[in-house]
Amino acid sequence: MHGDCDEMRQEMVVIDAESFKDMMSGVAASVTIVTAPGVDGPVGITVSAFASVSVDPPIVLVCIDKRAASLDAFLAAAGYTVNFMSDGTGDDAMVFATPAADKFGSVANREPASDGSGPVIESAFGHFECRTVQRTEVGDHWVIYGQVVAFERVDREAFPLVWHDRGFVRIEH
Repeated sequence: MHGDCDEMRQEMVVIDAESFKDMMSGVAASVTIVTAPGVDGPVGITVSAFASVSVDPPIVLVCIDKRAASLDAFLAAAGYTVNFMSDGTGDDAMVFATPAADKFGSVANREPASDGSGPVIESAFGHFECRTVQRTEVGDHWVIYGQVVAFERVDREAFPLVWHDRGFVRIEH
């Protein structure tokens, strides 16, 4: 059995970055805006690399590109907020995806309920406020694990904002 696995590994082709990104563009992802407190004010970034890790305790992860201007603030923060964006909020997501944008001046937001978390985006259908429990450097990203300490789901009827094939798509129920 182990010999078969070794043969398969030898036959695997290393995928180049552009081919990898092209393949991943075919995978639909819910869009989130992740925010955190910063020394010079809050920071935020649009992220589709978000996942649930554990239910007990409730832990999630977000992945942040090493080239992101706000990376140092996310790594230094005690926590962050994952804002789950609603269908129709693509403009807000694009503001947070733009490096030089006036993010918090352009998009309605409020203070989180828990200390150490980032701002809550008003157009989100819900959010998780997290306390950072681990940071791991992997490839060209940092993975930041957070234990959910507070949450709110404000709109049970909302559909999520979805990114697919390098654009926003609509989910029909």
